[in-house]
Amino acid sequence: MKATDDATPTPQMPDSRRRLFEARDLALGGLMGALALVLPIAFHAVPNAGPAFLPMYYPIMALALLASWEVAVIVAVLVPVLSSLLTGMPPPPMAVLMIGELAAMAVVASLLRPRLGLWPAAVLGLLAARVAGVLLVVSLIPLIGEGRTAIAYATTAFVVGLPGTVVLLTVVPAAVYAIERSFMLGPRSSGRPMR
Repeated sequence: MKATDDATPTPQMPDSRRRLFEARDLALGGLMGALALVLPIAFHAVPNAGPAFLPMYYPIMALALLASWEVAVIVAVLVPVLSSLLTGMPPPPMAVLMIGELAAMAVVASLLRPRLGLWPAAVLGLLAARVAGVLLVVSLIPLIGEGRTAIAYATTAFVVGLPGTVVLLTVVPAAVYAIERSFMLGPRSSGRPMR
């Protein structure tokens, strides 16, 4: 059996190569998960910087663009839970929202990366995160507070999180592109030039 240039494991890939990519994704998951735990602590040292800059989202988006959707989703679900238990941030109702948003972003960005390219996958991943957040707010309004509606949440998330959104759609994809071109990781989705 001949291994293809694709970085995504296929049924035709030899077991040794398939294991290599599984190990690569797990290592990236551990690294990005650790970053997603540490970055919010640094940002929350400045008042209101967390909601504005969305620091937990950066490593999860990068992981989704670099690794398999399964690893990205596991990390996206575990990080808010661990962060809430260890640091109290985010508090439980917001942790549920973040789990939904991060998991949706991870699945969509990771699955669309090989099909659409780097930047479209990042944009659609972030859009999926916001849609998931609105849907969760609709179902969790009693826990979050009666005064908060889905429209208020979506508006606040967009306006307050605009600096973080800009970073997520510019710096993170550019960093992923640079990582894949500069290091031995190589592109996850194909051996062709990244888009």
